[in-house]
Amino acid sequence: MLISEVPAFREYWYPIAYDHEIGTEPYPFRMFGDDYVAWRAEPGAPVHAAVDECPHRSARLSQGWVEGGCLVCPYHGWRFAGDGACVEIPSNAPEVPIPPRAHVQSVLADEKYGLVWVCVGVPREPIPALKELDEGYTLVHEMFETWAACAPRIVDNALDVSHVAWVHRNSVGTSDAPRLGEFDVQRKGAHLAFSVTITARVNEQQKANTGITSDFTQRTTYAELVQPFVFRGLLRYEENGLEHVLYKTCTPIDDRHTKFCQFIARSDHPDEARQQGIIAIDQRVQSEDRALLEGVRPDFPLEITTEVHVKSDRMTLEYRKVLAELAAETTGVTPDAEWARRW
Repeated sequence: MLISEVPAFREYWYPIAYDHEIGTEPYPFRMFGDDYVAWRAEPGAPVHAAVDECPHRSARLSQGWVEGGCLVCPYHGWRFAGDGACVEIPSNAPEVPIPPRAHVQSVLADEKYGLVWVCVGVPREPIPALKELDEGYTLVHEMFETWAACAPRIVDNALDVSHVAWVHRNSVGTSDAPRLGEFDVQRKGAHLAFSVTITARVNEQQKANTGITSDFTQRTTYAELVQPFVFRGLLRYEENGLEHVLYKTCTPIDDRHTKFCQFIARSDHPDEARQQGIIAIDQRVQSEDRALLEGVRPDFPLEITTEVHVKSDRMTLEYRKVLAELAAETTGVTPDAEWARRW
């Protein structure tokens, strides 16, 4: 499966930028292989977004500018309001009606958690409600990067706790304790959840970040698939009860590239200095994931017979089932019948 083959993926909200990055200069972005533009009519105004193509001669509107609250095409000066309607064609006399087709296709845009979110289809669900951020935990933005990896592979990796012992053996994992304890996967619709405890390494940087003094600790991960490309992972350190909640969102740029955003919620309300240390270790961990995932092919198999699976893969197997069912809505191909029998 490639991202472009499943139209249902377009029916969710995805972050495209931090809210402060979008102002009155046109902001180009790409989703699902298509080009879009975002802008504000004036500082502090709501964000608008539309297809990045003028209906007149197909110029990139992102090469234009904002004037008088309107997005101006750089080719012939046509002006477009926030809803995509053309409100002025300079080469026409004022009394000449504007053609009804002189309209840019707008898409939905909104703001939440310090991010600008866009949906290019009809939303199946609202922007994810991330409870810790609504309950007073400290929000820390950590990274917003373009990865040469497909979105399902990145989320699949987040759901795969068994990789921590190996991919992160030089940071927070230890290959001396690779086995996972027993865990069950709960599913409700497209939502998945499970919890498992692992042995985590606590290096000097992590000791400063967590307040844990031992070299290793037991860390319980409560993992959730919130939406197909939105992951929540609550990391609870058993030694002191600290909760470090990871939110990972994957905005599909195209079949091979993803805008990866990670932000966290912390129960201990770290100050600015401690936040920088937390960001540093999390960025290191994600760089280890990125280095591996950018070497994996973007075609994400949904059939369970394509790749080899073991008991610890139950969460990622269920993830494939969720995506397969979304794909089946369009393609008519149902998940592998062997699924129920074997898993």
